Amino acid sequence: MNEIIQKVLDLPGQISGRVLGNRVSDTLDNFDSSNGIRSYFQTIYSWLALGMCILMLWGLIGGLGEYFGEADSMGMIASIVTTLICLVASFAIPNVVRMRGDSFAGKHSSMTHFLAHDVVKTNIRLLGELGALVIITQALCMAVATIFNTSVYAPLGGGESIADMFWAAPNWYWTEASALIPFGVLDTLGASFTLADWSASISGSWSWDSIMATLGMMVNAVILLGVFHIAAALYGVLYNVAAWIVGWVQNPHLPIKNS
Repeated sequence: MNEIIQKVLDLPGQISGRVLGNRVSDTLDNFDSSNGIRSYFQTIYSWLALGMCILMLWGLIGGLGEYFGEADSMGMIASIVTTLICLVASFAIPNVVRMRGDSFAGKHSSMTHFLAHDVVKTNIRLLGELGALVIITQALCMAVATIFNTSVYAPLGGGESIADMFWAAPNWYWTEASALIPFGVLDTLGASFTLADWSASISGSWSWDSIMATLGMMVNAVILLGVFHIAAALYGVLYNVAAWIVGWVQNPHLPIKNS
């Protein structure tokens, strides 16, 4: 009886071994830890870009009927313009993800350097670029709302769930580094790394405050982009320092030249 039970339990493994064994073995044998992993990351980012595009288009199309069914005439006219703006953004914003994925092409010195340095810095820059594009799109919609003196239909939130995925790795590394560096220096800097609000509602009026709010959004887009690029540079410095310390611990020596 025990032998029969054991054969039943081993059956799935035997089937998968016969069906997938050769393919998996060939994949593992031919895997290039330098070019291979980068190629996989390029593919992953391309699929994420496609997913973001689909979610943004779905979010844009899904609420059209409800909004236009309740909007007044000016709101409808203005929202047609903002819908076209958001439609263009639904392709332009995910394209940034694909382009950042293509930047992984090439070689690296080690897997640790690639995952802890290249990927994290790329994601930090990517978050700044995505946030800046979202805010610029919202600013354009805000300008339309100001001109038409109404609220407009400008949904962009569909892609936010994909964008949040890029923040996971940088946030973890930043949190761990903050725990090691005293005086809360990184905590203070990290507080300024605010992600863009993809789901912000847009409305405007013929007023000075509305005009200044539109200009302020454009300025905020530039500031956000700059902050995240500075964060990427700072992370690179911290990584190099940490890598030097780890290397020194493995081979301790004093940097003194013998005359």
